[in-house]
Amino acid sequence: MPPPSETAAESGPQPPAGCHALADRLRILVPDFDALHCGVHAGITRSHALALAPGLVLLDPDPARETRALEALALALLAYTPQVSFAPSHTLLLEVGSGLRLFGGLRALLARVTETAAGFGYVVRVACAPTAWGAWLLAQARVQRAGRRWHAVRETTLARVLDALPVSLAPFAAEHGLAFEQIGCATLADLRRLPRAGVARRFGDGVLDWLAQAYGEAPDPREPFRAPPSFHAELELQARVDNAQALLFAARRLVMQLAGWLAARQLALRAFELRFEHELATRRAPRASSLKVAWSAPSRDADHLLWLLREQLDQTALAAPVIGLKLVAREMSACAAPSGLLFPLPEAQDALLAQLFERLGARVGAQNVLQLSAGDDHRPERAMQLGESRVPARQRGRRRTADDAARQAPSAAGPPVGPGGGPAQATLDLPEVPLPSLPRPVWLLERPLKLAMRGQRPVYRRPLKTLTRPERIESGWWDGEGVERDYYVAADDRGRMFWVYRERSGGQWFLQGLFG
Repeated sequence: MPPPSETAAESGPQPPAGCHALADRLRILVPDFDALHCGVHAGITRSHALALAPGLVLLDPDPARETRALEALALALLAYTPQVSFAPSHTLLLEVGSGLRLFGGLRALLARVTETAAGFGYVVRVACAPTAWGAWLLAQARVQRAGRRWHAVRETTLARVLDALPVSLAPFAAEHGLAFEQIGCATLADLRRLPRAGVARRFGDGVLDWLAQAYGEAPDPREPFRAPPSFHAELELQARVDNAQALLFAARRLVMQLAGWLAARQLALRAFELRFEHELATRRAPRASSLKVAWSAPSRDADHLLWLLREQLDQTALAAPVIGLKLVAREMSACAAPSGLLFPLPEAQDALLAQLFERLGARVGAQNVLQLSAGDDHRPERAMQLGESRVPARQRGRRRTADDAARQAPSAAGPPVGPGGGPAQATLDLPEVPLPSLPRPVWLLERPLKLAMRGQRPVYRRPLKTLTRPERIESGWWDGEGVERDYYVAADDRGRMFWVYRERSGGQWFLQGLFG
Protein backbone atom coordinates (compact mmCIF):
# COMPACT_ATOMS: atom_id res chain seq x y z
CA MET A 1 0.00 0.00 0.00
CA PRO A 2 2.08 2.95 -1.14
CA PRO A 3 0.85 6.19 0.45
CA PRO A 4 1.71 9.46 -1.25
CA SER A 5 5.17 10.71 -0.35
CA GLU A 6 5.63 13.58 2.03
CA THR A 7 7.27 16.62 0.45
CA ALA A 8 9.72 19.22 1.66
CA ALA A 9 10.96 22.59 0.38
CA GLU A 10 10.57 23.57 -3.23
CA SER A 11 13.55 23.69 -5.55
CA GLY A 12 12.41 26.90 -7.21
CA PRO A 13 10.08 29.83 -6.65
CA GLN A 14 6.44 28.92 -6.46
CA PRO A 15 4.28 30.53 -9.16
CA PRO A 16 0.84 31.89 -8.33
CA ALA A 17 -0.78 28.95 -10.10
CA GLY A 18 0.83 25.80 -11.48
CA CYS A 19 1.35 22.10 -11.07
CA HIS A 20 3.72 20.27 -8.77
CA ALA A 21 5.71 17.05 -8.84
CA LEU A 22 8.06 15.25 -6.49
CA ALA A 23 11.41 14.51 -8.20
CA ASP A 24 14.89 13.28 -7.38
CA ARG A 25 18.05 14.43 -9.14
CA LEU A 26 17.12 12.77 -12.44
CA ARG A 27 13.50 11.68 -12.71
CA ILE A 28 9.95 12.47 -11.66
CA LEU A 29 8.74 10.41 -8.71
CA VAL A 30 5.15 11.52 -8.02
CA PRO A 31 3.24 14.12 -10.08
CA ASP A 32 0.06 15.79 -8.86
CA PHE A 33 -3.20 15.67 -10.82
CA ASP A 34 -2.53 18.92 -12.68
CA ALA A 35 0.90 17.72 -13.77
CA LEU A 36 -0.50 14.35 -14.77
CA HIS A 37 -3.06 16.15 -16.90
CA CYS A 38 -0.21 17.91 -18.70
CA GLY A 39 1.42 14.57 -19.54
CA VAL A 40 3.93 14.41 -16.68
CA HIS A 41 4.13 10.91 -15.23
CA ALA A 42 6.48 9.04 -12.94
CA GLY A 43 9.78 7.94 -14.50
CA ILE A 44 10.38 10.67 -17.08
CA THR A 45 13.35 13.00 -16.76
CA ARG A 46 13.16 16.44 -15.18
CA SER A 47 13.90 18.20 -18.49
CA HIS A 48 11.19 16.22 -20.25
CA ALA A 49 8.70 17.14 -17.52
CA LEU A 50 9.59 20.84 -17.72
CA ALA A 51 9.17 20.73 -21.49
CA LEU A 52 5.68 19.27 -21.09
CA ALA A 53 4.68 21.70 -18.31
CA PRO A 54 6.76 24.90 -18.24
CA GLY A 55 5.07 26.04 -15.01
CA LEU A 56 5.89 22.77 -13.21
CA VAL A 57 7.25 23.22 -9.67
CA LEU A 58 9.66 20.44 -8.69
CA LEU A 59 9.76 19.45 -5.03
CA ASP A 60 12.60 17.69 -3.28
CA PRO A 61 11.82 14.54 -1.24
CA ASP A 62 12.35 14.49 2.52
CA PRO A 63 13.24 10.86 3.42
CA ALA A 64 13.12 11.48 7.18
CA ARG A 65 9.65 12.96 7.02
CA GLU A 66 8.44 10.20 4.72
CA THR A 67 9.74 7.59 7.16
CA ARG A 68 7.94 9.24 10.08
CA ALA A 69 4.70 9.35 8.09
CA LEU A 70 5.00 5.68 7.14
CA GLU A 71 5.77 4.68 10.74
CA ALA A 72 2.72 6.60 11.97
CA LEU A 73 0.51 4.69 9.53
CA ALA A 74 2.16 1.38 10.49
CA LEU A 75 1.46 2.12 14.16
CA ALA A 76 -2.24 2.63 13.42
CA LEU A 77 -2.40 -0.59 11.36
CA LEU A 78 -1.14 -2.60 14.32
CA ALA A 79 -4.78 -2.57 15.45
CA TYR A 80 -5.47 -5.24 12.78
CA THR A 81 -2.36 -7.43 12.92
CA PRO A 82 0.89 -7.57 14.89
CA GLN A 83 2.82 -8.44 11.72
CA VAL A 84 3.42 -5.16 9.86
CA SER A 85 6.66 -4.75 7.90
CA PHE A 86 8.15 -2.20 5.52
CA ALA A 87 8.90 -2.81 1.85
CA PRO A 88 10.38 -0.73 -1.00
CA SER A 89 8.40 2.00 -2.77
CA HIS A 90 6.74 3.21 0.44
CA THR A 91 4.78 0.02 0.89
CA LEU A 92 3.49 -1.62 4.07
CA LEU A 93 3.03 -5.39 4.21
CA LEU A 94 0.40 -6.80 6.59
CA GLU A 95 0.07 -10.47 7.50
CA VAL A 96 -3.71 -10.80 7.94
CA GLY A 97 -4.34 -14.53 7.58
CA SER A 98 -4.73 -15.08 11.33
CA GLY A 99 -7.27 -12.27 11.86
CA LEU A 100 -9.75 -12.71 9.02
CA ARG A 101 -12.47 -14.24 11.22
CA LEU A 102 -11.98 -11.58 13.88
CA PHE A 103 -12.69 -8.73 11.45
CA GLY A 104 -15.43 -10.42 9.43
CA GLY A 105 -13.54 -11.70 6.40
CA LEU A 106 -11.04 -10.39 3.88
CA ARG A 107 -13.25 -7.74 2.28
CA ALA A 108 -14.26 -6.25 5.61
CA LEU A 109 -10.66 -6.18 6.78
CA LEU A 110 -9.39 -4.54 3.58
CA ALA A 111 -12.16 -1.94 3.85
CA ARG A 112 -11.10 -1.10 7.42
CA VAL A 113 -7.45 -0.86 6.41
CA THR A 114 -8.36 1.48 3.55
CA GLU A 115 -10.52 3.58 5.87
CA THR A 116 -7.71 3.87 8.40
CA ALA A 117 -5.26 5.05 5.72
CA ALA A 118 -7.85 7.51 4.44
CA GLY A 119 -8.08 8.94 7.95
CA PHE A 120 -4.42 9.93 7.57
CA GLY A 121 -5.21 11.71 4.29
CA TYR A 122 -3.63 9.02 2.09
CA VAL A 123 -4.98 7.42 -1.07
CA VAL A 124 -3.78 3.83 -1.00
CA ARG A 125 -3.74 0.97 -3.46
CA VAL A 126 -4.43 -2.30 -1.66
CA ALA A 127 -3.55 -5.74 -3.01
CA CYS A 128 -3.37 -9.16 -1.40
CA ALA A 129 -1.62 -12.44 -2.14
CA PRO A 130 -0.45 -15.55 -0.25
CA THR A 131 3.16 -14.24 -0.28
CA ALA A 132 4.64 -10.90 0.78
CA TRP A 133 6.45 -10.19 -2.50
CA GLY A 134 3.38 -11.34 -4.43
CA ALA A 135 1.22 -8.77 -2.64
CA TRP A 136 3.91 -6.15 -3.20
CA LEU A 137 3.98 -6.87 -6.95
CA LEU A 138 0.21 -6.67 -7.25
CA ALA A 139 0.17 -3.38 -5.34
CA GLN A 140 2.77 -1.90 -7.69
CA ALA A 141 0.82 -3.21 -10.67
CA ARG A 142 -2.33 -1.55 -9.35
CA VAL A 143 -0.51 1.77 -8.95
CA GLN A 144 0.78 1.65 -12.52
CA ARG A 145 -2.36 0.04 -13.94
CA ALA A 146 -0.21 -2.81 -15.24
CA GLY A 147 -2.75 -5.58 -14.95
CA ARG A 148 -6.39 -6.36 -14.36
CA ARG A 149 -6.28 -8.42 -11.19
CA TRP A 150 -4.80 -7.26 -7.88
CA HIS A 151 -6.08 -9.92 -5.47
CA ALA A 152 -4.84 -13.51 -5.56
CA VAL A 153 -6.21 -15.26 -2.50
CA ARG A 154 -5.44 -18.88 -3.36
CA GLU A 155 -1.96 -20.27 -3.91
CA THR A 156 -3.17 -22.13 -7.01
CA THR A 157 -3.93 -18.83 -8.80
CA LEU A 158 -0.89 -16.91 -7.56
CA ALA A 159 1.50 -18.17 -10.25
CA ARG A 160 -0.93 -17.42 -13.09
CA VAL A 161 -1.58 -13.87 -11.85
CA LEU A 162 2.10 -13.06 -11.30
CA ASP A 163 3.19 -14.51 -14.63
CA ALA A 164 1.15 -11.90 -16.48
CA LEU A 165 2.88 -8.95 -14.74
CA PRO A 166 5.66 -7.05 -16.55
CA VAL A 167 9.19 -7.71 -15.34
CA SER A 168 9.73 -3.96 -15.01
CA LEU A 169 7.76 -4.08 -11.74
CA ALA A 170 10.45 -6.18 -10.04
CA PRO A 171 12.54 -4.26 -7.48
CA PHE A 172 15.77 -5.15 -9.35
CA ALA A 173 14.51 -4.04 -12.79
CA ALA A 174 15.88 -0.48 -12.53
CA GLU A 175 19.33 -1.82 -11.57
CA HIS A 176 19.70 -3.75 -14.82
CA GLY A 177 18.20 -1.09 -17.08
CA LEU A 178 17.18 -2.36 -20.54
CA ALA A 179 18.85 -5.77 -20.14
CA PHE A 180 15.56 -7.64 -19.78
CA GLU A 181 14.06 -5.92 -22.81
CA GLN A 182 17.11 -6.69 -24.92
CA ILE A 183 16.87 -10.41 -24.25
CA GLY A 184 13.13 -10.46 -24.97
CA CYS A 185 12.01 -10.84 -21.36
CA ALA A 186 8.82 -8.83 -20.98
CA THR A 187 6.89 -10.60 -18.21
CA LEU A 188 7.73 -12.54 -15.08
CA ALA A 189 6.70 -15.70 -16.92
CA ASP A 190 9.42 -15.01 -19.51
CA LEU A 191 11.94 -14.51 -16.73
CA ARG A 192 11.03 -17.82 -15.11
CA ARG A 193 11.45 -19.70 -18.40
CA LEU A 194 15.07 -18.57 -18.77
CA PRO A 195 17.82 -21.03 -17.77
CA ARG A 196 18.53 -20.67 -14.07
CA ALA A 197 22.29 -20.86 -14.55
CA GLY A 198 22.24 -18.09 -17.15
CA VAL A 199 20.03 -15.84 -14.97
CA ALA A 200 22.31 -16.35 -11.96
CA ARG A 201 25.43 -15.66 -14.03
CA ARG A 202 24.08 -12.48 -15.62
CA PHE A 203 21.83 -10.99 -12.90
CA GLY A 204 23.03 -12.68 -9.73
CA ASP A 205 21.54 -15.27 -7.37
CA GLY A 206 19.30 -12.64 -5.76
CA VAL A 207 16.91 -12.68 -8.71
CA LEU A 208 16.25 -16.40 -8.38
CA ASP A 209 15.82 -16.12 -4.61
CA TRP A 210 13.37 -13.27 -5.08
CA LEU A 211 11.33 -15.25 -7.61
CA ALA A 212 11.15 -18.24 -5.28
CA GLN A 213 9.90 -16.03 -2.42
CA ALA A 214 7.37 -14.23 -4.60
CA TYR A 215 5.89 -17.49 -5.89
CA GLY A 216 5.86 -19.17 -2.48
CA GLU A 217 8.61 -21.66 -3.28
CA ALA A 218 10.95 -20.43 -0.55
CA PRO A 219 10.44 -18.90 2.92
CA ASP A 220 10.45 -15.13 3.24
CA PRO A 221 11.20 -14.16 6.86
CA ARG A 222 10.73 -10.47 7.65
CA GLU A 223 11.45 -8.24 10.60
CA PRO A 224 8.11 -6.82 11.78
CA PHE A 225 7.59 -3.24 12.85
CA ARG A 226 7.50 -3.07 16.63
CA ALA A 227 5.52 -0.55 18.62
CA PRO A 228 7.67 1.71 20.80
CA PRO A 229 7.65 1.03 24.56
CA SER A 230 5.93 4.37 25.25
CA PHE A 231 3.40 6.28 23.18
CA HIS A 232 4.31 9.65 21.71
CA ALA A 233 2.43 11.26 18.84
CA GLU A 234 2.28 14.85 17.70
CA LEU A 235 1.15 16.60 14.54
CA GLU A 236 2.00 19.95 13.02
CA LEU A 237 -1.04 21.47 11.34
CA GLN A 238 -0.73 22.81 7.82
CA ALA A 239 -2.71 25.95 8.71
CA ARG A 240 -3.88 27.67 11.87
CA VAL A 241 -7.22 26.46 13.23
CA ASP A 242 -9.56 28.81 15.08
CA ASN A 243 -12.44 26.39 15.74
CA ALA A 244 -12.14 23.43 18.12
CA GLN A 245 -14.51 21.26 16.05
CA ALA A 246 -12.18 21.60 13.05
CA LEU A 247 -9.41 19.87 15.02
CA LEU A 248 -11.20 16.51 14.96
CA PHE A 249 -9.86 15.47 11.54
CA ALA A 250 -6.25 16.09 12.58
CA ALA A 251 -6.77 14.53 16.02
CA ARG A 252 -8.19 11.41 14.33
CA ARG A 253 -4.68 10.49 13.14
CA LEU A 254 -3.32 10.66 16.67
CA VAL A 255 -6.21 8.62 18.12
CA MET A 256 -5.80 5.89 15.49
CA GLN A 257 -2.09 5.70 16.27
CA LEU A 258 -2.97 5.39 19.94
CA ALA A 259 -5.46 2.57 19.22
CA GLY A 260 -2.84 0.65 17.22
CA TRP A 261 -0.22 1.12 19.92
CA LEU A 262 -2.63 -0.09 22.62
CA ALA A 263 -3.52 -3.18 20.58
CA ALA A 264 0.14 -4.01 20.00
CA ARG A 265 1.04 -3.57 23.69
CA GLN A 266 -2.14 -5.33 24.93
CA LEU A 267 -3.16 -2.27 26.93
CA ALA A 268 -6.23 -0.11 27.48
CA LEU A 269 -6.58 3.30 29.04
CA ARG A 270 -9.09 5.39 30.94
CA ALA A 271 -8.09 8.85 29.75
CA PHE A 272 -5.90 10.78 27.35
CA GLU A 273 -4.89 14.39 27.08
CA LEU A 274 -4.93 16.35 23.84
CA ARG A 275 -2.52 19.25 24.04
CA PHE A 276 -2.85 22.32 21.82
CA GLU A 277 0.09 24.41 20.65
CA HIS A 278 -1.23 27.92 20.07
CA GLU A 279 -0.07 30.65 17.77
CA LEU A 280 1.15 33.65 19.77
CA ALA A 281 -1.14 36.27 18.30
CA THR A 282 -1.24 38.41 21.47
CA ARG A 283 0.77 38.58 24.66
CA ARG A 284 -2.18 37.41 26.73
CA ALA A 285 -2.75 34.25 24.68
CA PRO A 286 -1.25 31.12 26.26
CA ARG A 287 1.46 29.21 24.46
CA ALA A 288 -0.22 25.85 25.12
CA SER A 289 -3.42 24.42 26.55
CA SER A 290 -4.89 20.95 26.91
CA LEU A 291 -8.15 19.01 26.84
CA LYS A 292 -8.53 15.88 28.97
CA VAL A 293 -10.94 13.17 27.85
CA ALA A 294 -11.75 10.54 30.48
CA TRP A 295 -14.15 7.61 30.74
CA SER A 296 -14.99 4.98 33.35
CA ALA A 297 -14.07 1.56 31.90
CA PRO A 298 -10.65 0.99 30.23
CA SER A 299 -11.00 0.99 26.44
CA ARG A 300 -8.93 0.98 23.26
CA ASP A 301 -11.77 1.22 20.74
CA ALA A 302 -10.81 4.00 18.34
CA ASP A 303 -14.42 4.73 17.33
CA HIS A 304 -15.49 5.13 20.95
CA LEU A 305 -12.53 7.36 21.79
CA LEU A 306 -13.17 9.53 18.74
CA TRP A 307 -16.84 9.87 19.67
CA LEU A 308 -15.96 11.09 23.16
CA LEU A 309 -13.33 13.45 21.77
CA ARG A 310 -15.80 14.94 19.30
CA GLU A 311 -18.29 15.67 22.07
CA GLN A 312 -15.58 17.33 24.14
CA LEU A 313 -14.38 19.44 21.22
CA ASP A 314 -17.96 20.57 20.51
CA GLN A 315 -18.04 22.07 24.01
CA THR A 316 -14.54 23.59 23.92
CA ALA A 317 -13.62 27.18 23.09
CA LEU A 318 -10.02 27.72 22.00
CA ALA A 319 -8.01 30.37 23.79
CA ALA A 320 -6.01 31.11 20.62
CA PRO A 321 -5.50 29.64 17.12
CA VAL A 322 -3.92 26.16 17.15
CA ILE A 323 -0.92 25.24 15.01
CA GLY A 324 0.03 21.85 16.52
CA LEU A 325 -1.42 18.87 18.41
CA LYS A 326 0.06 16.34 20.81
CA LEU A 327 -1.61 13.30 22.36
CA VAL A 328 -0.60 11.98 25.78
CA ALA A 329 -1.99 8.65 27.08
CA ARG A 330 -2.91 8.35 30.75
CA GLU A 331 -4.13 5.73 33.23
CA MET A 332 -3.19 2.64 31.22
CA SER A 333 -3.83 -0.93 32.32
CA ALA A 334 -3.42 -4.43 30.89
CA CYS A 335 -6.25 -5.59 28.63
CA ALA A 336 -6.59 -8.97 26.91
CA ALA A 337 -7.79 -9.19 23.33
CA PRO A 338 -11.51 -10.02 22.86
CA SER A 339 -12.33 -13.66 22.20
CA GLY A 340 -14.72 -14.90 19.54
CA LEU A 341 -17.14 -16.95 21.65
CA LEU A 342 -20.56 -18.13 20.54
CA PHE A 343 -22.28 -16.59 23.57
CA PRO A 344 -21.02 -13.20 24.79
CA LEU A 345 -19.56 -13.03 28.27
CA PRO A 346 -21.10 -10.74 30.93
CA GLU A 347 -17.96 -8.62 30.77
CA ALA A 348 -18.69 -7.77 27.13
CA GLN A 349 -22.23 -6.68 28.01
CA ASP A 350 -20.92 -4.57 30.87
CA ALA A 351 -18.44 -2.90 28.50
CA LEU A 352 -21.22 -1.98 26.06
CA LEU A 353 -23.33 -0.59 28.89
CA ALA A 354 -20.36 1.41 30.18
CA GLN A 355 -19.81 2.91 26.72
CA LEU A 356 -23.49 3.89 26.59
CA PHE A 357 -23.20 5.70 29.94
CA GLU A 358 -20.03 7.45 28.80
CA ARG A 359 -21.65 8.68 25.58
CA LEU A 360 -24.70 9.91 27.45
CA GLY A 361 -22.46 11.68 29.94
CA ALA A 362 -20.43 13.29 27.18
CA ARG A 363 -23.59 14.53 25.47
CA VAL A 364 -25.73 15.74 28.43
CA GLY A 365 -23.09 16.08 31.15
CA ALA A 366 -21.75 13.49 33.57
CA GLN A 367 -23.67 15.10 36.45
CA ASN A 368 -26.95 14.23 34.71
CA VAL A 369 -26.22 10.49 34.31
CA LEU A 370 -26.66 8.42 37.47
CA GLN A 371 -25.89 4.77 38.11
CA LEU A 372 -27.70 2.78 40.77
CA SER A 373 -26.13 -0.21 42.49
CA ALA A 374 -27.70 -2.72 44.87
CA GLY A 375 -26.36 -3.22 48.38
CA ASP A 376 -26.73 -6.16 50.77
CA ASP A 377 -28.94 -4.37 53.29
CA HIS A 378 -32.67 -4.19 54.03
CA ARG A 379 -32.59 -0.46 54.83
CA PRO A 380 -33.71 1.31 51.62
CA GLU A 381 -31.17 4.13 51.89
CA ARG A 382 -28.39 1.52 51.90
CA ALA A 383 -29.93 -1.09 49.61
CA MET A 384 -29.68 1.20 46.58
CA GLN A 385 -26.81 3.65 46.15
CA LEU A 386 -25.30 5.82 43.46
CA GLY A 387 -22.22 4.31 41.83
CA GLU A 388 -19.03 6.30 42.31
CA SER A 389 -17.54 5.19 38.98
CA ARG A 390 -20.18 6.94 36.86
CA VAL A 391 -20.69 10.20 38.73
CA PRO A 392 -17.53 11.77 40.22
CA ALA A 393 -17.80 13.02 43.78
CA ARG A 394 -17.00 16.60 42.78
CA GLN A 395 -20.02 16.61 40.46
CA ARG A 396 -22.40 14.88 42.83
CA GLY A 397 -22.59 17.98 45.01
CA ARG A 398 -23.95 20.03 42.11
CA ARG A 399 -26.75 17.59 41.32
CA ARG A 400 -30.27 18.72 42.12
CA THR A 401 -31.92 15.79 43.86
CA ALA A 402 -35.50 14.94 44.71
CA ASP A 403 -34.65 15.79 48.31
CA ASP A 404 -33.83 19.37 47.26
CA ALA A 405 -37.09 19.63 45.38
CA ALA A 406 -38.98 18.25 48.33
CA ARG A 407 -37.43 20.72 50.76
CA GLN A 408 -38.21 23.64 48.45
CA ALA A 409 -41.88 22.61 48.15
CA PRO A 410 -44.35 24.19 50.60
CA SER A 411 -46.04 21.78 52.99
CA ALA A 412 -49.07 22.30 55.15
CA ALA A 413 -48.50 22.49 58.88
CA GLY A 414 -50.51 20.54 61.39
CA PRO A 415 -50.33 18.94 64.81
CA PRO A 416 -47.90 16.02 65.15
CA VAL A 417 -49.09 12.46 65.64
CA GLY A 418 -48.64 10.92 69.04
CA PRO A 419 -47.08 7.56 69.84
CA GLY A 420 -50.36 5.78 69.39
CA GLY A 421 -51.17 7.32 66.03
CA GLY A 422 -51.87 4.95 63.14
CA PRO A 423 -52.00 5.28 59.38
CA ALA A 424 -54.41 7.87 58.09
CA GLN A 425 -57.63 6.22 56.93
CA ALA A 426 -59.93 9.22 56.71
CA THR A 427 -62.05 9.59 53.58
CA LEU A 428 -60.21 11.06 50.58
CA ASP A 429 -61.43 10.98 46.98
CA LEU A 430 -58.68 9.53 44.73
CA PRO A 431 -58.70 9.18 40.95
CA GLU A 432 -58.87 5.74 39.37
CA VAL A 433 -55.15 4.96 39.07
CA PRO A 434 -53.53 1.49 39.39
CA LEU A 435 -50.93 0.71 42.01
CA PRO A 436 -47.27 0.82 40.91
CA SER A 437 -45.97 -2.40 39.39
CA LEU A 438 -42.87 -2.27 41.61
CA PRO A 439 -43.22 -2.44 45.41
CA ARG A 440 -40.47 0.16 45.80
CA PRO A 441 -39.72 3.25 43.73
CA VAL A 442 -36.44 3.70 41.84
CA TRP A 443 -36.17 7.37 42.84
CA LEU A 444 -35.25 7.53 46.54
CA LEU A 445 -34.41 10.70 48.41
CA GLU A 446 -30.86 11.08 49.68
CA ARG A 447 -32.36 11.60 53.17
CA PRO A 448 -35.94 10.85 54.25
CA LEU A 449 -38.08 13.99 54.42
CA LYS A 450 -40.04 14.57 57.59
CA LEU A 451 -43.72 15.14 56.79
CA ALA A 452 -46.11 17.53 58.50
CA MET A 453 -49.54 16.35 59.58
CA ARG A 454 -53.00 17.66 58.92
CA GLY A 455 -55.37 16.01 61.31
CA GLN A 456 -54.57 12.30 61.09
CA ARG A 457 -53.09 12.49 57.62
CA PRO A 458 -49.44 13.01 56.42
CA VAL A 459 -49.02 15.86 53.98
CA TYR A 460 -46.57 16.34 51.14
CA ARG A 461 -47.83 19.41 49.28
CA ARG A 462 -51.28 17.80 49.46
CA PRO A 463 -52.82 15.31 51.91
CA LEU A 464 -51.81 11.67 51.34
CA LYS A 465 -53.74 8.42 51.74
CA THR A 466 -52.14 4.99 52.21
CA LEU A 467 -53.11 2.36 49.63
CA THR A 468 -51.28 -0.80 50.78
CA ARG A 469 -50.76 -2.85 53.88
CA PRO A 470 -47.66 -1.98 55.92
CA GLU A 471 -44.28 -3.45 54.99
CA ARG A 472 -42.27 -3.65 58.21
CA ILE A 473 -38.50 -3.24 58.15
CA GLU A 474 -36.46 -3.76 61.31
CA SER A 475 -32.73 -3.81 60.60
CA GLY A 476 -29.37 -2.23 61.39
CA TRP A 477 -29.21 -3.05 65.11
CA TRP A 478 -25.62 -4.33 64.72
CA ASP A 479 -24.09 -1.02 63.53
CA GLY A 480 -25.88 1.39 65.89
CA GLU A 481 -28.16 2.80 63.15
CA GLY A 482 -31.11 0.51 63.57
CA VAL A 483 -34.52 1.31 62.07
CA GLU A 484 -38.06 0.18 62.92
CA ARG A 485 -40.44 1.36 60.22
CA ASP A 486 -43.78 0.56 58.58
CA TYR A 487 -43.75 1.40 54.85
CA TYR A 488 -46.80 2.28 52.71
CA VAL A 489 -47.59 3.27 49.15
CA ALA A 490 -49.51 6.53 49.41
CA ALA A 491 -51.20 8.83 46.91
CA ASP A 492 -52.70 12.29 46.77
CA ASP A 493 -55.93 13.43 45.12
CA ARG A 494 -54.09 14.02 41.81
CA GLY A 495 -52.98 10.39 41.48
CA ARG A 496 -49.27 10.89 42.28
CA MET A 497 -47.68 7.96 44.12
CA PHE A 498 -45.26 8.20 47.04
CA TRP A 499 -43.38 5.78 49.29
CA VAL A 500 -43.77 6.81 52.92
CA TYR A 501 -43.09 5.20 56.27
CA ARG A 502 -44.07 5.69 59.90
CA GLU A 503 -41.59 5.17 62.70
CA ARG A 504 -42.81 2.62 65.17
CA SER A 505 -41.28 4.54 68.05
CA GLY A 506 -42.75 8.03 67.98
CA GLY A 507 -45.17 7.64 65.09
CA GLN A 508 -43.51 10.31 62.90
CA TRP A 509 -44.16 10.09 59.13
CA PHE A 510 -41.40 10.44 56.51
CA LEU A 511 -41.24 10.52 52.71
CA GLN A 512 -38.67 8.01 51.37
CA GLY A 513 -39.20 7.93 47.58
CA LEU A 514 -41.36 8.87 44.60
CA PHE A 515 -42.92 6.67 41.93
CA GLY A 516 -42.68 7.77 38.29
